[in-house]
Amino acid sequence: MKKRRFEERSQFITLENHFLNTFFSGLYLSASDLITIAHTNGLELQMHSREMLIKDLLNKSNESGTLQKVIISLNALIDERINTCHRLSLEYPSSRAPLSKLAQKASGTKALLAREARGNPYEH
Repeated sequence: MKKRRFEERSQFITLENHFLNTFFSGLYLSASDLITIAHTNGLELQMHSREMLIKDLLNKSNESGTLQKVIISLNALIDERINTCHRLSLEYPSSRAPLSKLAQKASGTKALLAREARGNPYEH
């Protein structure tokens, strides 16, 4: 019989899964992007898989009280990527449709981050 490791579930599981799935988020956040955001906000992350980095970034920032700053940094990165999509769609008109879809999904990701920043009113 297999031994199962029981890990505490992250309260950010929805957000973590969203960032890991490029189809839904419209973004690819590299390990370097996540480590840079962590360093900018005073957190130390070790090089791991993207999945572990996303979990560590969100959970450690929540524990240290810097979650709002991390969300602001993520939003700034998302805005940068959306602007790049818009610029590229102007430079390459034939790619306008897929790029606008990516920008739309990235805007949805910002909405998810905003909802996370507000938090759950039933928790406390």
